[in-house]
Amino acid sequence: MANGLKSFLSKHLLGDQLAGRLLGPGLAALIIKIASAAFSYLMLVAFARMLDPVAYGHFGVMLNISIVLSALAALGLPTAAMRFWAGHQAKGDMDLAKGFHIGAQKLLLIVAIVLCGVGVLASLLGWGSEYFGLRNGALLVAIFAVVLAFADYFANILRAQNRIVWSMAPRDVVWRIGSPIVAFVVFWSMGVLTAGMAIGCCIGVLAALTLAQGFTSHKAMTTAVGHVPARSDWSQWRGPLLPLAGASILFAMVQQLDVVIVSAFLGAQEAGAYFAAQKTASLLGLVMIAGGLVAAPLMSAAWQSGRKAELQRLCKMLALAIAVSTAIGFVVLVLIGKPLLMIFDPAYQSAYPLLLILGLGYAIDALAGPTAYLMQMTSLEGAYLRIMAVVYGFVLALQIVFVPLYGAVAAACATALGVALWNIIAITQLRRSIGVDSSILSFFLPPKSA
Repeated sequence: MANGLKSFLSKHLLGDQLAGRLLGPGLAALIIKIASAAFSYLMLVAFARMLDPVAYGHFGVMLNISIVLSALAALGLPTAAMRFWAGHQAKGDMDLAKGFHIGAQKLLLIVAIVLCGVGVLASLLGWGSEYFGLRNGALLVAIFAVVLAFADYFANILRAQNRIVWSMAPRDVVWRIGSPIVAFVVFWSMGVLTAGMAIGCCIGVLAALTLAQGFTSHKAMTTAVGHVPARSDWSQWRGPLLPLAGASILFAMVQQLDVVIVSAFLGAQEAGAYFAAQKTASLLGLVMIAGGLVAAPLMSAAWQSGRKAELQRLCKMLALAIAVSTAIGFVVLVLIGKPLLMIFDPAYQSAYPLLLILGLGYAIDALAGPTAYLMQMTSLEGAYLRIMAVVYGFVLALQIVFVPLYGAVAAACATALGVALWNIIAITQLRRSIGVDSSILSFFLPPKSA
């Protein structure tokens, strides 16, 4: 079956060389992401069952704020890792690849110290204690953000080094299994589980896995580079980092802060229901994430080497796979959405309309293909940041104005509308700037040469 699929891709879409490079890692990534979907869902359900509704709302808020802060702490380095490692490797500049990897880790460590210091100060002053449900919530969020930032970086550098299983399995599978198991042990031994305890369990398990990924990435670098002296070129790296970091932060805000806004205006219990709908809808983004993460280094290498036709073929194949898979998933979500929400809590079936609206946003995103990855791998990171900033500013304004008036449904509608606007603008920019279209439209309306 695998040979037949490879033959079809080689003949009709990609060509022999690109199909061989994408098929194995792509299938591995997809399998891991499918497993991740199940385990992620079970992880969140397990925490929902161990926490009361208010505590689960606090847990969701702390988790989502940690993800946003991790994008800030990462400084754009996870995305840059895929772009620069793959780019330098394609050109044979392994000394620069090694220098970037070492320099990135030093920067992350500095940011980690600063962010944890701010978390300590905020906890001592009691900032956010009522919002997080505990006095030291700010410190827990800061620590979690740091661990997530390192986890994102090591995962992406391992992807760039073609260690697909090691890049994805620890966080996507092992962490999602291990965290609720550790939390259950705490719950069983103490008879209670608070939101802070739940976040602490997530931090501990992920930190251990991230250390293992760091060690593996060091071994992979040694194998690829050998004893070549590291060489830095921050004049080349510094320019793209700011827009890459800004785009990562904005993307995290788009994905996570609607839960925070719902909590701020409607309370933690309502935020818990929205959080369950959001995480259920996010299952539709798995194929996009898996395909994009595997293809991002290939995009960078093809663009850096001037192989634009190969880049378009790659995007075309991804657009088809992502669109078809996500469309099927959306139909399934429509049919069994209520039972899925009730697994968290029977009261959460009321969030079914939110689930459909957010799911529609993911379906629209799927039709557009890997626009975000393509822009960041082809020197359009500045345009990517500007589009994200304008669109998210619009979305945030809509949510602040309409959530107090119309409730959580306004947050979901604004998020879905933002996804549609972002992709329309991004596709137009890509077609005009580089003559490559990442969307399903590329099958019917091929882009003109840039």
